[in-house]
Amino acid sequence: MKYVDLLKNKFWFDEAFNYKEECDLNAALKRYFPNGIDIYFENVGGKMLDAVLLNMRDHGRIAGCGMTSTYNLDEPERINLMFIIYKRIRMEGFSAIEYFHLYPKFLDHILPYIRESKIVYVEDLAEGLENGAAALLGLFSGCNVGKQVLVVSRE
Repeated sequence: MKYVDLLKNKFWFDEAFNYKEECDLNAALKRYFPNGIDIYFENVGGKMLDAVLLNMRDHGRIAGCGMTSTYNLDEPERINLMFIIYKRIRMEGFSAIEYFHLYPKFLDHILPYIRESKIVYVEDLAEGLENGAAALLGLFSGCNVGKQVLVVSRE
């Protein structure tokens, strides 16, 4: 199942696009969000973030937890951050580790939704320790779909 199909048919998104298949990210965002973007979850960075900033609405909010497109670059891509000021956008980074103490409470809250299929997820299973390195490297090239899991043993 490809990404867009997955988002629309399994996760109930109204629309979606694969940023890696778009020549003009700004045009794609204008096409899918003609009134602008209110809230954006940043996990890509680079050219995608640059295009998102152009299309954010005034007082929009961005939660940042990663910038995967920039991890292996020799030099960082330039991003026009002035739109954060012009549009009075709030952008805040976070790391899951700072909320780890809330994990038991999270499980109490989320597990009933998962059991009722109100929240769904996808796992990409790699079998055997000998496939661990390939599964890890695949994370950085978009080979996996969903949470990458390495099954070491079925015993």
